[in-house]
Amino acid sequence: MKTIDKELSVLQKHEVKTNWREKAQWRQENRRWLRYSGYIALAVIKRLKELDMSQKELAEKMNCSPQYISKMLKGNENLTLDTISRLEECLDMDLIKTALSVVDGYKSQDRQYSFVAEPEAPVYGSQ
Repeated sequence: MKTIDKELSVLQKHEVKTNWREKAQWRQENRRWLRYSGYIALAVIKRLKELDMSQKELAEKMNCSPQYISKMLKGNENLTLDTISRLEECLDMDLIKTALSVVDGYKSQDRQYSFVAEPEAPVYGSQ
């Protein structure tokens, strides 16, 4: 018992400093884009398996480092539209549509979004 008491007293003297609280707060403040990033990461991982492609091969196709691909596939990377576009091109898939299709409560067939102006729609600034 004396050994355990000595170890406990040593542990009590040395305060372990962690930043778990800051990390948790950061995740809470960024949960919206982290959710989409996670969905995209899962879709990319699934597609890599379908294509029998390694992360290293994807990195070569995207002209970036394998470390960046690894970081991206953890779902904690704030992806730019450029990066998403290059991923889509390299993997021949629509990542944004895929990510939106898995968001809770979203059903693509229920919502009618048109990203292209209809011919009858007025064009702002022209008269």
